[in-house]
Amino acid sequence: VMKLKQSLHVSDVAVQGVAQAIDFVLNERLAGGREVLAKLLEAGEIRKLDAQIGEASREGKLDSAFFTVLNMNIQDAVDSEGENPSTENDSEGASRSSILMHIYTRCQEEVEKKLPGGVALLNKLIRTEQPAIRQNQIQHYLCPQPDVITLPDGQKIPVKDADQRKVLVPPTELVDAISDAVARVRTLENAGGVDKVDAAGMVEGFRQVAKEVRIVIGNEYGVKSQDSHRQ
Repeated sequence: VMKLKQSLHVSDVAVQGVAQAIDFVLNERLAGGREVLAKLLEAGEIRKLDAQIGEASREGKLDSAFFTVLNMNIQDAVDSEGENPSTENDSEGASRSSILMHIYTRCQEEVEKKLPGGVALLNKLIRTEQPAIRQNQIQHYLCPQPDVITLPDGQKIPVKDADQRKVLVPPTELVDAISDAVARVRTLENAGGVDKVDAAGMVEGFRQVAKEVRIVIGNEYGVKSQDSHRQ
């Protein structure tokens, strides 16, 4: 019995040691995220801010720890402004939450540059709330660009290299990205990492994007297109 107790004590100490090590690593990463965000908030102007975001992205500092810190600050700012509506648009200009949301959007855009085309486009579409803007984005990225550009005065200008008729993102890549995203959400839901309501909301967002993509692809390539059927 004494040997068993000693064994359990040693085991408890080992577990505590591992937990402390994990906490230390997490705190270090969050501290790094806070430093990056503080530097961005001190930029002072949009051009300088954008340059610093690009630099942070190249240095690999826009990681999950940074976005965790950023999301926490956004939520705190929104809660604070909700409790004090008079500070939402003060005389100094934009509110803290709007500045943080701008940083969030720009950082997401920088991160998306390193992602596969289909995944980056899906993130962009999910982040865009207005259906009309999403439709324009789908048209721009998934469909061949026009051979000519028509100016307001009616003049038509040929597009350079239009004969290549390339698309920025092949439709099949977006289809695969949507399928993978839904599968990941279902896996996370089954593992208890997200509740059914949140999972259903995320999947519905992917399905809405898929519906809008199907319409655009159908109009561009025809209803018999393989890309359309894969949706």
